[in-house]
Amino acid sequence: MMEQFLSYFSLFEKVVLVLAFFAFMLQLYYYFSVFGRVAFSRRRLRAPRDGVREEAPSLPPVSVIICARNEEEALSQNLHHVLGQEYPEFEVIVVNDCSEDNSEILLASMQGKYPHLVFRTIVKDEVFKHNKKMALGVGIKAARYDLLLFIDADCYPPGPHWLSGMAGRFSEKTEVVLGYTRLKNNRRWVRADRLMRALHYLGKALKRKPYMGVGSNLAYRKQLFFDHKGFDIRIIGNLREDCVFINKVATRDNTAVAAVPDAVNVSTLRVTGERWRRERREEIRSFALCEKGVRYPELAEVLYRSIFFVTMAVLIAHFFEHQGMLSVLAGVVLFRLLVQLLVFVRVQRRLAEKGLLFMLLLWDCIFPLLYIGLLFTSNFRKSNTSYR
Repeated sequence: MMEQFLSYFSLFEKVVLVLAFFAFMLQLYYYFSVFGRVAFSRRRLRAPRDGVREEAPSLPPVSVIICARNEEEALSQNLHHVLGQEYPEFEVIVVNDCSEDNSEILLASMQGKYPHLVFRTIVKDEVFKHNKKMALGVGIKAARYDLLLFIDADCYPPGPHWLSGMAGRFSEKTEVVLGYTRLKNNRRWVRADRLMRALHYLGKALKRKPYMGVGSNLAYRKQLFFDHKGFDIRIIGNLREDCVFINKVATRDNTAVAAVPDAVNVSTLRVTGERWRRERREEIRSFALCEKGVRYPELAEVLYRSIFFVTMAVLIAHFFEHQGMLSVLAGVVLFRLLVQLLVFVRVQRRLAEKGLLFMLLLWDCIFPLLYIGLLFTSNFRKSNTSYR
């Protein structure tokens, strides 16, 4: 019957139909098996293999580390949200990295109200220049506790249970916990890209294939850092020390994901189009230093998506006057759209995002062109070495 069905089509039509079919199935794989894991992952701790539910452990002490350079305004607005977390035992270490504003005065004044606030100041050296990984190293060495939780100075937890949401994902075997940072007061396309990127790295981590983390909401054990001799010495400028380090240390068994609203924090950073392009290029360059073969981690899905769009457009144009085939093609497009709506609606709830549904669908069509352009330009533009 299949041979009889295929006999109705020319060789060109068969090739395009086969490509469309496989691209469609691979798209479903991503939405159900990768992105869908973020949308529908269980909120409880992982159960042992015998099916017995694991009891929530007591919350361990945590060192929160913030690196700040000329971030007086951001610290005055955001730091009290971190210091005021409802958590049994924690400290907040702010590394004041060569700031030329009044950050040090602000931090000293806040210490009286918050005794669990600690800060270290790196004095500017006109000869010796350094990037963020040195400031992170200073904070890590100053930490009293084994569990380290990282957040940027321009970020804040919107509720009092962010620490619990992140640290509560640690178990005896867990050494890395990946979180999500949503953008506040940014253009919708920037927020949509942030969410789609998170669906890739959080979804792969939930599939037990972690390949990166983002330092604005990330936790790992201090001993893990020293066991792997810290950050890669090849990281210069603004190359992503968080991506490279997590790629090196995260495994299928030691990594967990905090995909719940309580574990999400908020960034007040305004991301312009130029900043978005620069950061995306820096991330692509950073993957060249990674050890797990993820040079272009989003490329496969982008290619499958592009093939699907192109082949469907060709088939719709080719069979435009064939009512039966046109109905089948419309059904395929509609089914994919319904799957996307299901995943996107659920993901927005899990990661505390709002109002991105239409832009996520539009970004689905636009991003492949932008990403391919980023791949071509990332190797030809010099990295901006300004502090993140």
